[in-house]
Amino acid sequence: MSKRFDGKVAMVNAAAGAGIGGVVARRLLAEGARVVVTDLSAKRLDRLQDELTAAAGAENVLARALDAADEAGVRALFADVTETFGQLDVLVNSVGLNQLAPFPDTSLENWNRVLSTSLTAHFLHARAAWPLLRQSASPAIVNVSSLAAESPAPFGEVAYAAAKAGVLGLTRALAKEGASSGIRANAVMPGLIWNDSLTKAVAADYVQAYREVQPLGRDGEPDEVADVILFLASPDSRHVTGQTIRVAA
Repeated sequence: MSKRFDGKVAMVNAAAGAGIGGVVARRLLAEGARVVVTDLSAKRLDRLQDELTAAAGAENVLARALDAADEAGVRALFADVTETFGQLDVLVNSVGLNQLAPFPDTSLENWNRVLSTSLTAHFLHARAAWPLLRQSASPAIVNVSSLAAESPAPFGEVAYAAAKAGVLGLTRALAKEGASSGIRANAVMPGLIWNDSLTKAVAADYVQAYREVQPLGRDGEPDEVADVILFLASPDSRHVTGQTIRVAA
């Protein structure tokens, strides 16, 4: 039985953590894609590469450790993709960084770092992917934004909210410019998505308060976001572009 991503090559950045990117990479591989996975942490990426290679074979996995906001590193990554696979059909930009700080205390260094990781990295990957995507029969970009783009927390999310709102604007612009080449660009806007790292980064009372105001009474899980990302990356959404789907309960 054929799978949705048979014959496709898909890239996922920020893929080696406990969150959305890793789940998406595993799901794409399971659904027939050859995958390119990147992460800032070489140690975590090595573990992911071993896992994916054991599941599908080394010939179906390319892993590179890099800073997603480093232009030279991104350029070298896509040279490797071209040499190894000769194609790219799907780009999933899941990389992001949130450094909470009250607005008056937000330094320019903090601002620049958050925007660089959470917005500029999306731009750099999409720009580098563009020539390969234009050669694909079913090219798709999926950018991961956040509910913070529309409704930031009342404490410390100025830089993150600005970056994630920028991701939405970038997505709509890519959809307009890519239309003539068949490149679709869409975004997902998750709410609070649970993973183990949140226990270190987010206060328990904040998580509980978030749950209490959600209609379903809970935060989301990475697999629930991955369902939507794979839909937007696949031919199932072949007439959908320039859209943002909220993934929040």
